[in-house]
This record gives sequence, C-alpha cells and structure tokens, in this order.
Amino acid sequence: MTCKMLFFDYRESEKPFFEKKSTHNFDIKLISNSLNRKTVRELDKNDLEQTSILNIYTPSIISADVINMFPNLRVIASRSDNIKNIDLKTCLERNIAVVNVEILPNESDCKIVQKTINAITGVFCGCKDYRVV
Repeated sequence: MTCKMLFFDYRESEKPFFEKKSTHNFDIKLISNSLNRKTVRELDKNDLEQTSILNIYTPSIISADVINMFPNLRVIASRSDNIKNIDLKTCLERNIAVVNVEILPNESDCKIVQKTINAITGVFCGCKDYRVV
C-alpha cells in the first residue's frame, strides 16, 4: 500500500534525492509552490481527498482552513526544525501527527528530505510515537 504525499516548497536542490532514492511506499506529487489558503484551492479534488501526508517547508502556512481541506490527512512533515507555521491545535483535534527534523549546520537539502521521509515512515510503521505538544 502506498501513501499519497503532497510535497510542497519543492526546490531544485532536492531533486537529487528523488533521482537516487526509491520512494515506492509513497505516491509523491512534487509542487514548487508553498501551501496556504490560496494554493490549497488550486489543488485537484483527488489530491485533497487522497492525501494522507503533507511535506512542507517554512514558507507554507498550514492553517485550520488548509488542514480541514484534507479529510484523510494523517501526518504533516516539516523539512525544518520550525513548526510555527502549522496550526497545532487543529492537528491535535484531528489526531494528525506533526513531525519535523533537526537541521545540522551545512546539511544538504537532500539529507533533510531523507530525514523527513524517515520520520514519516516511523509514524506509519509505529516505530515512534509522534504527538503534537
């Protein structure tokens, strides 16, 4: 079974990760735009209904309005150590896991993507218990 992931704030520097790594557990759609109240309205109905994972970076603003457009959302993953751009109250109410990664100095974008994918996999495999605090 694959999980539908929308990958926002996609940058060209992240491309080598997807060229070299297998992502067979995920149906990933790469989107260069940030996710926010405006851009969520531009998404395909199937993307809204089928997405269980949002993978974002700091320019995306994940408000309650955005979260509630995804009826099957289970995880929001930030490719940043900052999650201030995510409405944590709504995530808690909807039992949506929020994961982020520790970014080390001089760490490549590809390594950050890899760490984020590993964190998402940990949530779905039950390897770790991620909860919104």
